[in-house]
Formats: sequence, C-alpha cells, structure tokens
Amino acid sequence: MARPAEHDIQSQAIAWHLRLADASEEEWNEFTHWLEADERHNDAYEAICDADHALEPAIGLARQEPAEAGEIPVAAVATGRGTAGRRRWMWPAMAASFALVAVGSWAVMGRMGQEYTVSTAPGESRTLALSDGSRIALNGGTELVLSKSDPRVAELKSGEAQFSIRHDAGSPFALTVGAQRIVDVGTVFNVRSSGRGLQVEVAEGAVRFEDGVTRLRLNAGDTLDASGDRLVEGTRAPADIGSWTRGKLVYREAPLVEVAGDITRARGIAIELGPELSHASFTGVIQLDGDNASLRRRVELLIGAKVTETADGWSITR
Repeated sequence: MARPAEHDIQSQAIAWHLRLADASEEEWNEFTHWLEADERHNDAYEAICDADHALEPAIGLARQEPAEAGEIPVAAVATGRGTAGRRRWMWPAMAASFALVAVGSWAVMGRMGQEYTVSTAPGESRTLALSDGSRIALNGGTELVLSKSDPRVAELKSGEAQFSIRHDAGSPFALTVGAQRIVDVGTVFNVRSSGRGLQVEVAEGAVRFEDGVTRLRLNAGDTLDASGDRLVEGTRAPADIGSWTRGKLVYREAPLVEVAGDITRARGIAIELGPELSHASFTGVIQLDGDNASLRRRVELLIGAKVTETADGWSITR
C-alpha cells in the first residue's frame, strides 16, 4: 500500500489541531492511534502546533465572534477562556491557511533550538497535546518550557498547569520547577508556582517530589506546599484538584489571598485585598462562568465581603 503524501499528512495534522479544542475522551484516543500509525504524523502535528503558536498574533486577526446566525464558527485550538470568559473563534479556511503557512515557519524554528516556550496571559487558558499522548492544561498567567526532541521533560517557569501524563516506566515524565523536580509515577497532577512557593496536588496515580535533599511520594489526594526549606504535606479530595480546568474553583479553608490569585489567573482580573482580609479564609465553590460583573456579584455574596470595581480590577474589603 502506498504511503500517504506529505500534503495529506499536513492536512490531517491541521484537522486534528482544530478538532482537539473540544475533543472527547474517545477522540483523544483516536488522535493517539493516529500519531502512532506513522512516524511522520508526530513530526507533522508538532510542526503545526509550534508554528501556530509562533503565528498567534497574526491568527488573532482572524478570530471574532460569530456575526450572523447562518455563519458556522470552528473553535480555534487552545484558546480556552478569554478575559471575559467567552470563547474566541477562527474561521476554518483562514485557520487552515495560517496553519499551512506555519509549516514553512517551523522549518526555520526547528533550527533555532530544541526548547520552546508556551505562555498564557492572565484570563487565558490553553491545552497542549504531546506526541506521547499526554496532555497539559495551562491556566492563565503561565509560562511552560517544553522540548521538541523529548516530550517527557518540561519546566514550569511560573503559573499553574494540570498534567495528564501517559505513564512510561522506562521513560518517566519529569517536570522541573526551579530547583525542584516532580517525576511522574503514572498520574494526573496539578502544579502551581507563585511567590508563595510551589504547590503540588495529585488527582490520580502518584508522583515523586525531589528537591536535592528530600524525596517524597505523593499519591492520589495528597498535596504538598513547598516554600523555601519548608515542606507541608496535606490531603484534598481528588475530584477538587484542578477544578479550574472545569470552570470552577473549589476551596476548603483556603486563604483569601490564594482565592484572589486564582481568579486573577483564570479571568485576568487584578484583585487588591484590604489589610483586614490578609488572614481571612474561604470555603466554598466559585463558578467561573458568566461575565465579570456576574462573577463579581457571585464572589461578593460567597465570601461575605464588598467587591468594588476599580480602574484596573477589583478591590475586596469588609
């Protein structure tokens, strides 16, 4: 049987790149089978993904809200939630043409080095499909470094991401965060890096945490807060871990400063807390849907404090 032409493989890669924005679990399995069917599929798909990211400013010109009921939009890959919580759109023909141009850009980019950075602005989320079948969901305000030659390594520079890793005992996935390292033992885990330190939460399976001195195994439901030389282990309901990927924030006695930071990441709203709330905590569920005004009223009701709109975001006071 004749092998498919390179042009056909590029077209298939573009189709998968668009389709995976809202793919089901079954479609993710189909995508994995497609990657494994031909060694050229992986190269073509990574070329489309990386070049699409490089051309994102240009692609932004093609995104818009549907103007008329008769127009059928196709969701752009990895757009996630915008700053107003609305989906952005990209027309199919323009998306395909940009992606095809991106293939030419990839040839240049590939010679520039094996590492590349994926970043999101506050209020923006993005989902990445790795060539080994793993997936990484990036929250807003996140910077992640990946390798074109090795999908089993990554570095979280800042922000928050959830990792759904396809386990390979012979080649474990390793995430570096500063001087600390998190090694997959077959799992889904959430990692947040901020000025408060590193937080690791395991939803499924297990990870191994390393910092050059300490080695800890974290199983499903285990959490770890690492700040300087201080390590604090805890537990959390696995269903609550990474809830931001499902459009909600779940807390049990969480500091309000953490809640404010999560809202800023997810919706791009700068939040200033009054000094009287610096040690306050919150237990509950905050749904992230709706516009900023609806979210502000919801937060005000839930935390029992006054949430005021300011020139650059919100102010929360008693």
